[in-house]
Amino acid sequence: MVAGIKTDIQVADDTIAMIVGIAATSVGGVSALGEGVTFKALPHIGSNSLKKGVIIEKDDNGNNLVVRITIVIKQGYDIKKTCFNIQEKVKESIEQMLDKKVEEVCVRVAKVD
Repeated sequence: MVAGIKTDIQVADDTIAMIVGIAATSVGGVSALGEGVTFKALPHIGSNSLKKGVIIEKDDNGNNLVVRITIVIKQGYDIKKTCFNIQEKVKESIEQMLDKKVEEVCVRVAKVD
């Protein structure tokens, strides 16, 4: 906080979902989010697609988050290890960028590519 100035920064859920999408698709073994959106395809399809398959839940004060994400995993990857890596990457990204506590990251594997 700057001396004498009250700061109140709010981050939209869409922005948080975008951070989650970028973090999740950067993990090896993740083929796509939700309905098949990949990070590599982002320039061609638009950034809104990275939010598909991501749900953000906040507590009453908005500082503690639960993230729910649906992914498509590449064939041959260890599902348990990949999901753990996603959980760690998403938690780390949100906590570093937004200074918010991530209580839980739930990963749902929709299918194997």
